Amino acid sequence: MTGVSLFSKIAILGLGRMAKGLAIDLGLQGIQVYMIDLKPRREKERRQREKDLKEECESVVGLLGRESCSYPFPIYLDTLSGEAYDLVFEGLPEEIQTKRIAFSQLAKETLICSMTSTFTVGELASGIDPSLSVCVTHFMNPPYLIPFLEVVPHPKMAPLRERQLFKFLRQVGHMPIRCKSSPGFVISRLQLCLMNEAVRLMQEGVASPEDIDKAIKYGWGYRFPVMGVLEFIDVGGLEILFHAGRSVSDELNRPDLRCPDLIQTKFREGAIGTKALRGIFEYKNHEEVRRADINRLKKQVRLKNLLDSIHEEEGEWEKEEEQS
Repeated sequence: MTGVSLFSKIAILGLGRMAKGLAIDLGLQGIQVYMIDLKPRREKERRQREKDLKEECESVVGLLGRESCSYPFPIYLDTLSGEAYDLVFEGLPEEIQTKRIAFSQLAKETLICSMTSTFTVGELASGIDPSLSVCVTHFMNPPYLIPFLEVVPHPKMAPLRERQLFKFLRQVGHMPIRCKSSPGFVISRLQLCLMNEAVRLMQEGVASPEDIDKAIKYGWGYRFPVMGVLEFIDVGGLEILFHAGRSVSDELNRPDLRCPDLIQTKFREGAIGTKALRGIFEYKNHEEVRRADINRLKKQVRLKNLLDSIHEEEGEWEKEEEQS
Protein backbone atom coordinates (compact mmCIF):
# COMPACT_ATOMS: atom_id res chain seq x y z
CA MET A 1 0.00 0.00 0.00
CA THR A 2 1.75 3.14 -1.26
CA GLY A 3 2.52 5.95 1.17
CA VAL A 4 1.19 4.20 4.29
CA SER A 5 4.56 4.41 6.04
CA LEU A 6 4.46 8.19 5.73
CA PHE A 7 0.84 8.96 6.69
CA SER A 8 -1.31 6.44 8.51
CA LYS A 9 -4.63 8.30 8.57
CA ILE A 10 -5.66 10.59 5.71
CA ALA A 11 -8.80 12.68 5.44
CA ILE A 12 -10.30 14.82 2.70
CA LEU A 13 -12.59 17.64 3.77
CA GLY A 14 -15.43 18.34 1.37
CA LEU A 15 -17.35 16.45 -1.30
CA GLY A 16 -16.60 18.62 -4.34
CA ARG A 17 -15.34 17.35 -7.67
CA MET A 18 -11.65 17.75 -6.84
CA ALA A 19 -12.07 16.22 -3.38
CA LYS A 20 -13.80 13.15 -4.80
CA GLY A 21 -11.25 12.92 -7.59
CA LEU A 22 -8.41 12.88 -5.08
CA ALA A 23 -10.16 10.22 -2.98
CA ILE A 24 -10.45 8.05 -6.10
CA ASP A 25 -6.82 8.73 -6.94
CA LEU A 26 -5.51 7.69 -3.53
CA GLY A 27 -7.78 4.66 -3.51
CA LEU A 28 -6.22 3.52 -6.78
CA GLN A 29 -2.90 3.51 -4.89
CA GLY A 30 -4.41 1.25 -2.22
CA ILE A 31 -4.92 4.03 0.32
CA GLN A 32 -8.23 4.31 2.12
CA VAL A 33 -9.23 7.86 3.00
CA TYR A 34 -11.95 9.45 5.10
CA MET A 35 -14.25 11.77 3.17
CA ILE A 36 -15.61 14.33 5.63
CA ASP A 37 -18.64 16.33 4.51
CA LEU A 38 -18.81 18.78 7.46
CA LYS A 39 -22.26 19.89 6.35
CA PRO A 40 -25.21 18.99 8.62
CA ARG A 41 -27.54 16.65 6.74
CA ARG A 42 -30.57 14.53 7.56
CA GLU A 43 -29.99 10.81 7.79
CA LYS A 44 -31.69 10.08 4.45
CA GLU A 45 -29.60 12.69 2.63
CA ARG A 46 -26.47 11.48 4.37
CA ARG A 47 -27.06 7.89 3.20
CA GLN A 48 -27.71 9.13 -0.33
CA ARG A 49 -24.44 11.08 -0.34
CA GLU A 50 -22.58 8.01 0.85
CA LYS A 51 -24.23 5.89 -1.85
CA ASP A 52 -23.46 8.44 -4.58
CA LEU A 53 -19.82 8.61 -3.51
CA LYS A 54 -19.41 4.83 -3.71
CA GLU A 55 -21.14 4.65 -7.10
CA GLU A 56 -18.91 7.38 -8.52
CA CYS A 57 -15.81 5.59 -7.28
CA GLU A 58 -17.03 2.31 -8.79
CA SER A 59 -17.71 4.00 -12.12
CA VAL A 60 -14.24 5.56 -12.39
CA VAL A 61 -12.46 2.45 -11.11
CA GLY A 62 -14.28 0.38 -13.75
CA LEU A 63 -13.45 2.90 -16.46
CA LEU A 64 -9.78 2.63 -15.52
CA GLY A 65 -9.92 -1.15 -15.76
CA ARG A 66 -9.52 -1.89 -12.06
CA GLU A 67 -11.41 -4.45 -10.00
CA SER A 68 -13.68 -2.76 -7.46
CA CYS A 69 -13.48 -5.78 -5.13
CA SER A 70 -9.88 -4.85 -4.25
CA TYR A 71 -10.49 -1.10 -4.19
CA PRO A 72 -10.54 0.58 -0.73
CA PHE A 73 -13.62 2.77 -0.97
CA PRO A 74 -13.45 6.07 0.96
CA ILE A 75 -15.20 6.13 4.31
CA TYR A 76 -17.90 8.82 4.42
CA LEU A 77 -18.21 10.92 7.58
CA ASP A 78 -20.11 14.12 8.32
CA THR A 79 -17.99 15.31 11.22
CA LEU A 80 -14.35 15.44 12.28
CA SER A 81 -15.52 13.84 15.55
CA GLY A 82 -12.25 14.38 17.37
CA GLU A 83 -10.34 11.89 15.20
CA ALA A 84 -6.60 12.43 14.80
CA TYR A 85 -5.53 12.63 11.15
CA ASP A 86 -1.90 13.13 10.24
CA LEU A 87 -2.64 14.36 6.68
CA VAL A 88 -5.71 16.34 5.64
CA PHE A 89 -6.54 17.60 2.14
CA GLU A 90 -9.04 20.46 2.33
CA GLY A 91 -11.58 20.93 -0.47
CA LEU A 92 -14.27 22.94 1.31
CA PRO A 93 -16.19 25.86 -0.23
CA GLU A 94 -14.05 28.93 -0.93
CA GLU A 95 -15.01 30.73 2.27
CA ILE A 96 -12.05 31.55 4.48
CA GLN A 97 -14.00 31.34 7.72
CA THR A 98 -15.34 27.88 6.84
CA LYS A 99 -11.82 26.67 6.26
CA ARG A 100 -10.43 28.22 9.45
CA ILE A 101 -13.16 26.68 11.58
CA ALA A 102 -12.34 23.26 10.14
CA PHE A 103 -8.61 23.75 10.67
CA SER A 104 -9.17 24.72 14.29
CA GLN A 105 -10.67 21.26 14.94
CA LEU A 106 -7.56 19.43 13.75
CA ALA A 107 -4.68 18.24 15.89
CA LYS A 108 -1.64 20.52 15.98
CA GLU A 109 0.57 17.90 14.34
CA THR A 110 -1.78 17.52 11.33
CA LEU A 111 -0.33 18.43 7.95
CA ILE A 112 -2.99 20.51 6.19
CA CYS A 113 -3.02 20.70 2.38
CA SER A 114 -5.62 23.12 1.07
CA MET A 115 -6.80 22.68 -2.52
CA THR A 116 -7.91 26.31 -2.70
CA SER A 117 -7.61 28.33 -5.89
CA THR A 118 -8.54 31.55 -4.12
CA PHE A 119 -6.62 32.09 -0.89
CA THR A 120 -2.92 32.43 -0.20
CA VAL A 121 -1.18 30.11 2.22
CA GLY A 122 -0.67 33.10 4.51
CA GLU A 123 -4.40 33.82 4.62
CA LEU A 124 -5.17 30.17 5.34
CA ALA A 125 -2.68 29.99 8.22
CA SER A 126 -3.64 33.32 9.78
CA GLY A 127 -4.67 32.86 13.40
CA ILE A 128 -3.68 29.19 13.46
CA ASP A 129 -1.19 27.79 15.96
CA PRO A 130 2.28 28.18 14.37
CA SER A 131 3.05 24.53 15.07
CA LEU A 132 0.38 23.57 12.54
CA SER A 133 1.78 22.82 9.06
CA VAL A 134 -0.22 24.48 6.28
CA CYS A 135 0.34 24.50 2.54
CA VAL A 136 -1.60 24.82 -0.70
CA THR A 137 -1.74 21.77 -2.98
CA HIS A 138 -3.20 22.78 -6.34
CA PHE A 139 -4.07 19.62 -8.29
CA MET A 140 -5.28 19.47 -11.87
CA ASN A 141 -8.62 17.83 -12.51
CA PRO A 142 -9.06 14.90 -12.47
CA PRO A 143 -6.10 14.08 -10.23
CA TYR A 144 -6.33 10.34 -10.95
CA LEU A 145 -5.42 11.09 -14.60
CA ILE A 146 -3.13 14.12 -14.35
CA PRO A 147 -0.07 13.71 -12.10
CA PHE A 148 0.96 17.38 -11.98
CA LEU A 149 0.28 19.63 -9.01
CA GLU A 150 1.64 22.84 -7.50
CA VAL A 151 2.64 22.98 -3.85
CA VAL A 152 2.92 26.29 -2.00
CA PRO A 153 4.34 25.61 1.46
CA HIS A 154 3.92 28.12 4.26
CA PRO A 155 7.22 30.01 4.68
CA LYS A 156 7.50 28.70 8.25
CA MET A 157 6.77 25.08 7.39
CA ALA A 158 9.45 22.77 8.75
CA PRO A 159 11.70 21.50 5.91
CA LEU A 160 11.27 17.94 7.17
CA ARG A 161 7.48 18.18 6.86
CA GLU A 162 7.80 19.62 3.37
CA ARG A 163 10.10 16.79 2.26
CA GLN A 164 7.71 14.26 3.79
CA LEU A 165 4.80 15.67 1.78
CA PHE A 166 6.74 15.74 -1.51
CA LYS A 167 7.91 12.17 -0.96
CA PHE A 168 4.35 11.01 -0.31
CA LEU A 169 2.98 12.80 -3.39
CA ARG A 170 5.62 11.20 -5.61
CA GLN A 171 4.99 7.77 -4.09
CA VAL A 172 1.30 7.97 -5.03
CA GLY A 173 2.15 8.84 -8.63
CA HIS A 174 2.15 12.64 -8.68
CA MET A 175 4.70 15.11 -9.99
CA PRO A 176 4.63 18.07 -7.58
CA ILE A 177 6.45 21.34 -8.14
CA ARG A 178 7.23 23.96 -5.51
CA CYS A 179 6.11 27.51 -6.27
CA LYS A 180 5.60 30.80 -4.51
CA SER A 181 2.22 32.14 -3.47
CA SER A 182 1.23 34.05 -6.59
CA PRO A 183 -2.15 34.64 -8.31
CA GLY A 184 -2.80 31.80 -10.74
CA PHE A 185 0.25 29.86 -9.52
CA VAL A 186 2.09 28.46 -12.59
CA ILE A 187 -0.30 26.30 -14.60
CA SER A 188 -3.30 28.64 -14.42
CA ARG A 189 -1.24 31.61 -15.65
CA LEU A 190 0.07 29.56 -18.56
CA GLN A 191 -3.44 28.35 -19.38
CA LEU A 192 -4.84 31.86 -19.13
CA CYS A 193 -2.43 33.16 -21.77
CA LEU A 194 -3.13 30.24 -24.10
CA MET A 195 -6.92 30.29 -23.75
CA ASN A 196 -7.22 34.06 -24.20
CA GLU A 197 -4.97 33.99 -27.28
CA ALA A 198 -6.98 31.12 -28.78
CA VAL A 199 -10.17 33.16 -28.40
CA ARG A 200 -8.48 36.22 -29.95
CA LEU A 201 -7.44 34.13 -32.98
CA MET A 202 -11.04 32.97 -33.38
CA GLN A 203 -12.40 36.48 -32.84
CA GLU A 204 -10.05 37.89 -35.49
CA GLY A 205 -11.03 35.16 -37.97
CA VAL A 206 -7.48 33.85 -38.27
CA ALA A 207 -8.80 30.27 -38.13
CA SER A 208 -11.97 28.43 -37.24
CA PRO A 209 -12.52 27.23 -33.66
CA GLU A 210 -12.14 23.65 -34.86
CA ASP A 211 -8.81 24.34 -36.54
CA ILE A 212 -7.46 26.28 -33.56
CA ASP A 213 -8.18 23.24 -31.39
CA LYS A 214 -6.42 21.03 -33.95
CA ALA A 215 -3.33 23.21 -33.59
CA ILE A 216 -3.20 22.18 -29.94
CA LYS A 217 -4.15 18.51 -30.37
CA TYR A 218 -1.91 17.79 -33.34
CA GLY A 219 0.78 20.43 -32.77
CA TRP A 220 1.56 21.08 -29.15
CA GLY A 221 0.00 17.77 -28.16
CA TYR A 222 2.71 15.94 -30.10
CA ARG A 223 5.55 18.10 -28.76
CA PHE A 224 5.17 19.17 -25.18
CA PRO A 225 4.57 15.83 -23.43
CA VAL A 226 8.29 15.15 -23.93
CA MET A 227 9.74 18.63 -23.44
CA GLY A 228 9.00 21.76 -21.44
CA VAL A 229 8.26 25.19 -22.91
CA LEU A 230 11.46 26.71 -21.52
CA GLU A 231 13.44 23.72 -22.75
CA PHE A 232 11.90 24.28 -26.19
CA ILE A 233 13.09 27.89 -26.21
CA ASP A 234 16.68 26.77 -25.70
CA VAL A 235 16.49 23.93 -28.25
CA GLY A 236 14.85 26.09 -30.91
CA GLY A 237 17.10 29.05 -30.21
CA LEU A 238 16.35 31.97 -27.95
CA GLU A 239 17.07 34.38 -30.82
CA ILE A 240 14.04 33.00 -32.69
CA LEU A 241 11.77 33.92 -29.80
CA PHE A 242 13.38 37.36 -29.59
CA HIS A 243 12.91 38.20 -33.28
CA ALA A 244 9.48 36.52 -33.58
CA GLY A 245 8.21 38.38 -30.52
CA ARG A 246 9.31 41.71 -31.95
CA SER A 247 7.95 41.02 -35.45
CA VAL A 248 4.52 39.70 -34.42
CA SER A 249 4.15 42.40 -31.76
CA ASP A 250 4.86 45.17 -34.29
CA GLU A 251 2.64 43.69 -37.02
CA LEU A 252 -0.34 43.25 -34.69
CA ASN A 253 0.35 46.39 -32.65
CA ARG A 254 0.39 44.18 -29.55
CA PRO A 255 3.08 45.34 -27.09
CA ASP A 256 2.06 42.48 -24.78
CA LEU A 257 3.54 39.99 -27.29
CA ARG A 258 7.04 41.43 -26.99
CA CYS A 259 9.56 39.27 -25.18
CA PRO A 260 10.15 39.73 -21.45
CA ASP A 261 13.22 41.69 -20.38
CA LEU A 262 15.01 38.47 -19.44
CA ILE A 263 14.92 37.22 -23.05
CA GLN A 264 16.20 40.54 -24.37
CA THR A 265 19.05 40.51 -21.85
CA LYS A 266 20.08 36.95 -22.68
CA PHE A 267 19.92 37.70 -26.42
CA ARG A 268 22.29 40.64 -26.01
CA GLU A 269 24.63 38.45 -23.95
CA GLY A 270 24.66 35.72 -26.62
CA ALA A 271 22.99 33.21 -24.29
CA ILE A 272 20.80 31.88 -27.08
CA GLY A 273 20.26 28.27 -26.00
CA THR A 274 21.82 24.87 -26.54
CA LYS A 275 24.05 25.97 -29.42
CA ALA A 276 25.75 28.47 -27.07
CA LEU A 277 25.59 26.05 -24.11
CA ARG A 278 23.65 28.66 -22.15
CA GLY A 279 20.24 30.18 -22.40
CA ILE A 280 17.34 29.59 -20.05
CA PHE A 281 19.44 26.67 -18.76
CA GLU A 282 23.16 25.97 -18.57
CA TYR A 283 24.74 23.04 -20.45
CA LYS A 284 28.06 21.29 -19.75
CA ASN A 285 29.12 20.56 -23.32
CA HIS A 286 27.81 19.82 -26.81
CA GLU A 287 27.99 16.06 -26.23
CA GLU A 288 25.50 16.40 -23.37
CA VAL A 289 23.23 18.41 -25.69
CA ARG A 290 23.54 15.78 -28.43
CA ARG A 291 22.59 12.94 -26.06
CA ALA A 292 19.60 14.91 -24.80
CA ASP A 293 18.45 15.54 -28.38
CA ILE A 294 18.63 11.82 -29.22
CA ASN A 295 16.79 10.84 -26.04
CA ARG A 296 14.08 13.41 -26.71
CA LEU A 297 13.68 12.22 -30.31
CA LYS A 298 13.21 8.62 -29.16
CA LYS A 299 10.50 9.71 -26.73
CA GLN A 300 8.81 11.78 -29.40
CA VAL A 301 8.72 8.82 -31.79
CA ARG A 302 7.05 6.69 -29.10
CA LEU A 303 4.62 9.49 -28.35
CA LYS A 304 3.76 9.97 -32.03
CA ASN A 305 3.07 6.26 -32.48
CA LEU A 306 0.79 6.25 -29.43
CA LEU A 307 -1.12 9.41 -30.41
CA ASP A 308 -1.41 8.29 -34.04
CA SER A 309 -2.97 5.02 -32.92
CA ILE A 310 -5.45 6.85 -30.68
CA HIS A 311 -6.48 9.25 -33.46
CA GLU A 312 -6.72 6.40 -35.98
CA GLU A 313 -9.01 4.44 -33.65
CA GLU A 314 -11.28 7.48 -33.53
CA GLY A 315 -11.13 7.79 -37.33
CA GLU A 316 -9.75 11.33 -37.13
CA TRP A 317 -7.90 11.19 -40.44
CA GLU A 318 -10.94 9.79 -42.27
CA LYS A 319 -13.10 12.58 -40.86
CA GLU A 320 -10.65 15.14 -42.21
CA GLU A 321 -10.77 13.57 -45.67
CA GLU A 322 -14.56 13.66 -45.68
CA GLN A 323 -14.65 17.32 -44.68
CA SER A 324 -12.01 18.48 -47.17
